[in-house]
Amino acid sequence: MKKILKRLLSITLSIGILTCNFVTPLYAEEVNNQIFSEETQEWLEWFNSLTYEEQITVSYRPAEIIEYLNGDNAILPELRALDRIDNPQIGTNSVIPDQPGGGGTMVVGGYELAYNPSYWNGSRINKANCYYYVMNVVSSSTDKGTQQPGFKANSVFTSLIASNIIAAVKKDIPYFSNVVSIRSSSAGEKPRAKEYKVVLVIAPGKDYHWYRQNPDGSWSHKRGHTEVTRVDASGNIIYNPQGCNRNYGSLNYSTFAGYYIVKYA
Repeated sequence: MKKILKRLLSITLSIGILTCNFVTPLYAEEVNNQIFSEETQEWLEWFNSLTYEEQITVSYRPAEIIEYLNGDNAILPELRALDRIDNPQIGTNSVIPDQPGGGGTMVVGGYELAYNPSYWNGSRINKANCYYYVMNVVSSSTDKGTQQPGFKANSVFTSLIASNIIAAVKKDIPYFSNVVSIRSSSAGEKPRAKEYKVVLVIAPGKDYHWYRQNPDGSWSHKRGHTEVTRVDASGNIIYNPQGCNRNYGSLNYSTFAGYYIVKYA
């Protein structure tokens, strides 16, 4: 019975469909067996309450669920394989004037990655979430559990706290052939050669989310397994991720967790 439950949970979390009628019996039995912590149980109950359209925007998968689904095999090697994608494209070094979606001017360094939605929104749409998008990598798997910070290093973070997420990202970096490092930054810092700026935000207890700066100074993001876009929750082009609208109703990324700079090879 336990194997059947695990199989059902794996299928539903992988494709992002958790309907009340289908999952409630599974969830109840797992709680009774005390397999998951209270924090993970609350997340699963919340996720179960979302519509399908909302579920596919969620990038986060609790570490306990990932470990449970992998069972005695730990992290399966075939799920950890990555393909290198997009070569960076050098853009012009220009400052964008005040615009809706946050306003303000944010300098670029001239080495930002190309904004190329068509690359991500086709056959790769389910092979990268917001984290893999800002790291410029794509998974060989469509399972969001394989696209978590720390997964490549077999060290998935255990709580939605910025310091835990960043620590997990740093552990992943040696496994990304095109990423050299990530460091804390600020709104005004200008990235150097082969660097670009990213932002981390958090919907407390529910999800994390990342943005990356484009060559023209705007910012783009990929909500879970949905399309890459440059607009915020209000439909405005993002020129300042700290001030843009990040409240999507079921997900409000109210915690701004900072600017960071990614250096690539």
